[in-house]
Amino acid sequence: MSTGFKPVSFRYDDALTRVSWDAFEHLIADYYRAQGFEVDHVGTGGGPRRTDGGIDLILRQGLETIVVQCKHWNCWKVPHNDVHQLIGVMHTAAATGAIVITSGEFTDAAIEAAAKFRHIRLIDGKAVRAMLGPIEEPAVPFASFDAMPSWSPSRHPPKRAGRSRAPIVAVAAAFLTMAISLCVLWQYYAMTVLKARTDAARATQGAMRVLAAQAITSRHVPATPGTPVESSPASTMNGHAAMPAHLPTTKAEIAAWEAANAESMRILEKTTPSVP
Repeated sequence: MSTGFKPVSFRYDDALTRVSWDAFEHLIADYYRAQGFEVDHVGTGGGPRRTDGGIDLILRQGLETIVVQCKHWNCWKVPHNDVHQLIGVMHTAAATGAIVITSGEFTDAAIEAAAKFRHIRLIDGKAVRAMLGPIEEPAVPFASFDAMPSWSPSRHPPKRAGRSRAPIVAVAAAFLTMAISLCVLWQYYAMTVLKARTDAARATQGAMRVLAAQAITSRHVPATPGTPVESSPASTMNGHAAMPAHLPTTKAEIAAWEAANAESMRILEKTTPSVP
């Protein structure tokens, strides 16, 4: 499995390489004690602690407080992530400086990251060997497996593949598609029926308007010549026809009306006695 780390360009094969990681921390602690620092070994190599919180040693001398992270890595280069992590820890611990020490090498990115902060110091395998000088071979050589940091993917075992949910998702998608299709069909059916009813109502209203217009027109259309015109009963005077209730409108009606009036006048003249 790929770790994502870069291998060292030169791998040491000496006594320091074969010491255990906790022995490496003790060697660094003893060195700084010899330099006059008060050393607090807070890492996992200094007691029963299971985690070190990103700090292995705390160095104190006067007003100076330095946090130290030890990386006993012989195979892989220490990346910039550890440098940035120690910067955060330094501020949290209110330290005045920080040191990252490795028995191997640093990546270029780690060196560039440390160069941006004057309170950060990196000590690689060559420099730490110069600091410690020759050391004795361990009684039991330590088979070094470079410890991976907590953020490394290789620290976490791959998750077991659970039961596939693809069939459930497919069934749910099918039901959802069917429901949407039914909704669309029902909406189309409802709109079609509503449109048909609306068209039928409009057609009925139009027919009723036409019939009403025809009825109104038939009441006011004048009679053509030669067509008898219905009229209301005329009033009578002495048993004779008087002026009709409806005046004639056509020439034929006017002529008939005038003839009837003339006949009425003749009858009146015959029946009316003369005045002496």
